[in-house]
Amino acid sequence: MTNRLFLFAAFDKFQHVDSTLMRFLNALSKLGDIAFVMDNELPDAEISKLKSVPNIKHINAARHNEYDFGSYKRGYVWARDNDLLDNYDWVYLVNDSVFGPVTDLEPVLVKMENRSPDFFGMVENVSPEYPKHIQSWFVGLSKRVAVSNVFNDFICGVKQEQEKIIVIYKYEIRLSVVLAQNGFSCDAVYHDGIDVNILNNPWRVLDGGVPFLKKQSFNYNDNVLSLYQFLSNDWLSEVFAYTKTYGIWETNTVSDSVYKKVFRMSLFGIPIVTLRRKRNQWKAYLFDFIPVMKISL
Repeated sequence: MTNRLFLFAAFDKFQHVDSTLMRFLNALSKLGDIAFVMDNELPDAEISKLKSVPNIKHINAARHNEYDFGSYKRGYVWARDNDLLDNYDWVYLVNDSVFGPVTDLEPVLVKMENRSPDFFGMVENVSPEYPKHIQSWFVGLSKRVAVSNVFNDFICGVKQEQEKIIVIYKYEIRLSVVLAQNGFSCDAVYHDGIDVNILNNPWRVLDGGVPFLKKQSFNYNDNVLSLYQFLSNDWLSEVFAYTKTYGIWETNTVSDSVYKKVFRMSLFGIPIVTLRRKRNQWKAYLFDFIPVMKISL
């Protein structure tokens, strides 16, 4: 039997533990133990929900402002300091930026674990916009990686950053780079590309074997109805309830309500200038997050 520990990172602006999060945690609890860290305070009633999840071994809900990697760090340190890491064949970094698993997760994990990479992810980003890397919302670390000084030094070096894009480069992308540089082998369920990726074509990624739907995909997906052929009715209800609560999908045509990338110029994988469009408006950004110009026609 494979022993797994899921280091789960979460955040909710309303300080809720919603039904999609509970479904996710209950699904993971059937496959291993969970150390849950949330980057916000939680009322006692919400913590009681978490305590009802089988195999949840640790709960930490406090604001730390270090994004998901700060939560991964806290879960890892708890496991390390309690001498638990050697008990697990695989340690997973998982966050709540996705719905799921919308299909059975266990066969996916077994398949990837049996390939025996040192680490793997649900999705490897191979877009030319960024250096190749495993997307950090679901990463499996073999025991060889999880107990290594390399990973310990990396994860314990996580600190508060001012911008999310900095977190992406310093931690999400760099994790894959650092592990590869130290001789650890990598694999992925799905290889994300510039034309077909988990945000603008989520149904193709589901069809490709990834049992998750990125919540952010509703900001980019012009054809959400295509998801009907891949999701059960109860999951569709969860998706639409979530988007209504959190204001992600407020119109029938998503492209009318959000800015979509239409051009990007990069240098050595770093975005220099990005142009985004919404209806008859254009915005230009430096380094993908500093707005420098807005044009309306």
